[in-house]
Amino acid sequence: MIKHIIAIIWCISLWGGFITGKSVFAAEWNEKPVLCEQKEVFEKIMVEQGKFILGAGDLLATVRTKDGYSDIPAVLPMRVYINPTTNEWTIVEYHKDYGSVCILGFGEKWHILGEKS
Repeated sequence: MIKHIIAIIWCISLWGGFITGKSVFAAEWNEKPVLCEQKEVFEKIMVEQGKFILGAGDLLATVRTKDGYSDIPAVLPMRVYINPTTNEWTIVEYHKDYGSVCILGFGEKWHILGEKS
């Protein structure tokens, strides 16, 4: 019975792809607004909020060019800030050429997976 349901879902998905010309299983680019600030101002805000850098890495990001989206990802420094007292967090990318930091996300209830609360 399960096999029949899965086969029906696949057929409907395949049919939907033929009708729309798009694969229903493919990812698509969406635009999301980000908040950017000059690096010095941003770092001051993090200090005021009691946040420190927990980790960092290189982020491979699609960026705009004058001709649209770049085919080659830009390598941008990424940082994760947390406040261990309030469990608030912020994830940012740094644009060295512009001297700005863009917030990709922020929130609350930060925790380490597997950690007992």
